[in-house]
Amino acid sequence: MTLKSILFAGLLLTLSACVPPPVPGQAAIPANRFSGLGAPALLNELSRVATLTPEQRRRELATLDSERRLDNARRFQLAALLEREDSVDALERSLKNLAAIDDVDARAQTLLDLMKRSLTARIELRQQTARAQELQDKLDQIKALEKTLQQRSTLPKSP
Repeated sequence: MTLKSILFAGLLLTLSACVPPPVPGQAAIPANRFSGLGAPALLNELSRVATLTPEQRRRELATLDSERRLDNARRFQLAALLEREDSVDALERSLKNLAAIDDVDARAQTLLDLMKRSLTARIELRQQTARAQELQDKLDQIKALEKTLQQRSTLPKSP
């Protein structure tokens, strides 16, 4: 499972590296596009979000969160911003936003599907890592208990 997520992430990074970054001051996805997102626009947005500083991402995220209704372009922008966050909640929100996008061409749909798989794999990886840590903690507790029991049994009994 980990190999698949690494391959998907590598593919997405490769695809986003093939697209030149947008001109500064120019929005990668125009705000007035309500349908028919294309793969080049999505790749441009991914590369633009990748170049943002954490502060810029927070500001854009706050702006998008304050909007009541989001079109497909804004949903994708929000999903790309949330994908950069470290929490499972942000990854799940990103996945929900990607699932709400409709009316895209075949190439863009392929990109959306890859992003969905990548996000799903990252969420599963986080959950498995948390579960493994929980089991490791329990194992450490058992080992400590076993050690104390061995120490009790080896102590000489006083008459």
